[in-house]
Amino acid sequence: MEHSQDMTIEERLHEAEQRLARLEPRIKPGGLSLHPLWAFVLGLAALTFGYLGLGLPQHYYQVLFAALLMLLLYHRRFLLMPQGGWRWPQIMLNVVLLCLLFKLLIGGGMAYPFDWLKVPALSKTPPPGDGSWYNRLVPDYTVQWQGIPTVSDWSVDLSKIQTLLLIATLAGALFRFQPFTSLTALALLIISIPTYLAFNWDWAILFLVIGSVSIYLQSRVNAPPGGQA
Repeated sequence: MEHSQDMTIEERLHEAEQRLARLEPRIKPGGLSLHPLWAFVLGLAALTFGYLGLGLPQHYYQVLFAALLMLLLYHRRFLLMPQGGWRWPQIMLNVVLLCLLFKLLIGGGMAYPFDWLKVPALSKTPPPGDGSWYNRLVPDYTVQWQGIPTVSDWSVDLSKIQTLLLIATLAGALFRFQPFTSLTALALLIISIPTYLAFNWDWAILFLVIGSVSIYLQSRVNAPPGGQA
């Protein structure tokens, strides 16, 4: 009787070891394998929040840098290529998410730094057709504030300046030139403050968090053992 019970316990232990062996690849660090639908749905949610918080990309630099970064991520195998019918929808969604990310970094657009500069000017108001003889003889003048030509309407492409500062910051970080990197990053932050204040950060924070989770689910560190690398 005791021998029969011992055999039963041994069989149960053996069965538990077999189950643990089947589950081990899925519970190892970096071995979580989820359906591509999770990353796609989270990406769509992040895209919605990004549109509400940041708006649409308004400069071709944002699309250009997003496409180049996406090619680099797939070329360096940091992101795994989606399989099956999820491939191109997921890739296009990732490109749009990166466009919104670069909208956050270099989304200054056209700025008019002297649009506030105006001067007073007299304007003659024409008399009404059925007005009195006094209104027809004595014109009515009003004072209006008008911009100075070629000064008040002077514009600068803030996205180009942000792009140059961003490239300089990345180059300084690449060559480990810390003082130069710190100065260019500070200049980029200062020049971008008016743009940042125009964003709706309640939605922008959700875009950054959920979008990061969507990208992480597609990353190489999240690949199952023995899978694509």
